[in-house]
Amino acid sequence: MENGKVGTMPRILVVAPSNAAVDELALKLINLMPKLPEPIRFKMLRLGVQHSMHHQVRNYSYDAQIGQYIAAETRQAKATESLEKDERNKQSAANQIYAEKMKAEAEGNAVLAGKLTRDYKEKFQQIEKIKAEIRKPLDIKARKELERVAAERTLAGADIILATLSSSLSSQMEKYFIQGIGTSKGVGSLRPISVCIMDEASQCVEPEALIPFKLGFCKLVMVGDHEQLPATVTSRKAQQLDYQQSLFGRLFSYFTGLGGEEGGMVNPVLRLHTQYRMHKEIADWPARYFYGGLLHTG
Repeated sequence: MENGKVGTMPRILVVAPSNAAVDELALKLINLMPKLPEPIRFKMLRLGVQHSMHHQVRNYSYDAQIGQYIAAETRQAKATESLEKDERNKQSAANQIYAEKMKAEAEGNAVLAGKLTRDYKEKFQQIEKIKAEIRKPLDIKARKELERVAAERTLAGADIILATLSSSLSSQMEKYFIQGIGTSKGVGSLRPISVCIMDEASQCVEPEALIPFKLGFCKLVMVGDHEQLPATVTSRKAQQLDYQQSLFGRLFSYFTGLGGEEGGMVNPVLRLHTQYRMHKEIADWPARYFYGGLLHTG
């Protein structure tokens, strides 16, 4: 972040092969946000089909954030708050007139009751006109312009973008980050994606892992385990051609084959040496069989 300015954080893309994996990360970020000081509280955007997301994540979806912006701007454009205040005042006056009418009828004052009835109907018509104005949609041209600005501002304001690998290069992402459409005066210059974090990177096939590369980030962090089950490939022909090979596995083999200090310039691989999830006796055999005894229990 530059000089504490909002919208100058390095932009991070977080991807994974499945919606479940992406939402698991999103939920952790949602829990983290309120604990951060306001100056470094990031804005999060979840791309993808809304009904496929965890219900707690849907408010951060692209469609939900676009909808929230449009609703707020529509209210402002139509002066909805002022209209609603006017409606409440007129409704209060109508209720008072109705109470006076009922009292006049009870006292047998037909003339006054008749006048109050006409006043009440007139006030009721005024209320209905206000309600109709509130419900009235914006014209098509204004609506389209509002949708365009909403899309620009939503992408421009996102500090962390989460998506499955397949949806990371959506039409919105391609327009904004590749074609540069949406970098107008209203939202400022393009803030590129600096880092891509790929979770469960060993469980996706290589072509799938390459999808977000088109977005032009300068740093990639892949998280996974080359000893886990690879991506599911049902075609026997594809299996024979090693289609289940992951980019993570390929890079792991390449860098560890170079030698050099782990986590260094030559070999950037960082291994987990201590696990905390399984009981020591359960973890003992996998630690020896798959990891050569290098994985210990904390």
